[in-house]
Amino acid sequence: MQSREIPLDQLLLDPNNYRLQESDTFMMVNTERFSEEGVQDRTLTRLGRHSLRELVNSIRSNGFLEIERIVVTPYEHDDEKFLVIEGNRRIAALRILREEHRGGIDVPDQVIATFDAVPCLVADNEGEAFFKEALMGIRHVGGIKEWGGFQRAKLIADLRDGHDLEAGEVADRLGMHVQEVNRRYRAYKCLQQMQNDEEYGEYANPAMYPIFHEAVSLPVLREWAGWDAATNAFKNDENRDLFYSLITPHINEEDPNPDAEPAQPKIKSYGDVRQLRDILPNDEARACLLQDDKSLLDAQTIAKRDEISRKWRSEVGEASTALKKISAIEVEGFDDDDLTIINALVETAKRVIAIHKRLKGG
Repeated sequence: MQSREIPLDQLLLDPNNYRLQESDTFMMVNTERFSEEGVQDRTLTRLGRHSLRELVNSIRSNGFLEIERIVVTPYEHDDEKFLVIEGNRRIAALRILREEHRGGIDVPDQVIATFDAVPCLVADNEGEAFFKEALMGIRHVGGIKEWGGFQRAKLIADLRDGHDLEAGEVADRLGMHVQEVNRRYRAYKCLQQMQNDEEYGEYANPAMYPIFHEAVSLPVLREWAGWDAATNAFKNDENRDLFYSLITPHINEEDPNPDAEPAQPKIKSYGDVRQLRDILPNDEARACLLQDDKSLLDAQTIAKRDEISRKWRSEVGEASTALKKISAIEVEGFDDDDLTIINALVETAKRVIAIHKRLKGG
């Protein structure tokens, strides 16, 4: 490959790139027409102007980073054009920024300079087959391993706390939504709070990050544990410690066996945390959860009891409504199977009433 700076006008978005082929409405474009203005405009639209906004904001804030070059190949139908193999979204983002600049929106000089000299790696025609398939596989199938939730959250915390950046600035630099930046920052600070706890700090580790990521998103949990937005910490000491006890191994002090293994945490995943949405507002379910000999499932069962009760009432009501809507013409045409279904409902209702009378002593 050859390193070269190429004007944006000479770079063609690939209308047939793999990202676009996921759409049910995708149709292959003849390579001879790639350079047509309408084809390029349609490709930019299909790449999704709205979904490119985070990338556009990131380039506006950070400049166009040359660490990862745009990979192109000479376009066989126009000697002055180059087809983008890797980097279609970044080229699309540059086009949007150029449009905004022409429309009077401020764009940094460093980015404006890139419009006339985009850093590229040019693969010759012989290497095109390798780069278009093999490079796509390396980048997007095996891929560069993405950071996990904890690493992303720590970077956000480092930018906010170490460089005094506001959430909006961090979002622009990282190409994220502000809401997601705030959520990850809060979750990281909550995990950090547990790491600093004298009793539970030894159990806190990066693998627990998903639990806190979910916890800070639940209003009922934030209220119960005394969430303080000013300090990004839980202030209700008692309930905070109860939450810690639910997500850490538990030793039953009443167990006569001193060598007994600690019991597994009742809450092990972010999915378990979501169950607290129903459990915490329910006094009986919450008390059940906090008992040593009760499980999360026991508490869930209690919390869902009313919901289950409402469900059968709703279903019986729907059946009754369905019966009332049967017209006389339909009834006249009933066959044996239809009558069997109706009789089964009647017999079931009779049995339920009989059981009720027996239990009530009637």
